[in-house]
Amino acid sequence: MPQRKARPATAARPRRTQQQRREETRRRLLDATITVLMEQGYARLTTVEVAKRAGTSQGAIFTHFDTKADLLCASVEHLFPRLIQDYLAGLGSLPSGRDRISAAIQGLWIIFQRPELQAAIELYVAARTDPELQAALAAMEGPHRDNLVRVARELFPEAAAHKEFEAVIELVIDAVQGGAIARVARPDHPAIHRMLKVLTRFVHRSFSRGRNRPLKRA
Repeated sequence: MPQRKARPATAARPRRTQQQRREETRRRLLDATITVLMEQGYARLTTVEVAKRAGTSQGAIFTHFDTKADLLCASVEHLFPRLIQDYLAGLGSLPSGRDRISAAIQGLWIIFQRPELQAAIELYVAARTDPELQAALAAMEGPHRDNLVRVARELFPEAAAHKEFEAVIELVIDAVQGGAIARVARPDHPAIHRMLKVLTRFVHRSFSRGRNRPLKRA
């Protein structure tokens, strides 16, 4: 009778530490919050539904976050770096020689159409009548804006010394964000695309003063 071959021993999976399990639970809660916010909106979002989507108990939420507002803001803070990486990846795939300012603004517009970012913007509107949410967003917004300006300086080092560089970047972000909000009410209105073209020309003029030509991709 032929002998059965012994199965090769499989390496035992290393056990996760308590800290790793905690971080994994937190990540699931943050991702679930963004998903529920996208699907149901701020007004209908509940911690019960978030816990259900994350596969945890409702009590687990408040082990990681003091309040619902803290959970919402942490979710947005968790989302933003991922969107920035997607934005940079989009710029990195552009053909050589393409106008970088136009590409940067168009790329920003595309990112602002993402459902998860539009869901995050909804929180800013809701914060008008929610002091707790407003305070939580305020603590997160400053570092986030600083990070956006830092990214812009890395993308356009030749313009970063411009005395109004930071103000121009803030203006671009606010203009594109405003256009994204307006698009909810009038999705096909040509004024939005005209605004993007005017915005692009404005940035060219702002950063090309004293130069012979607009900034281009190297």
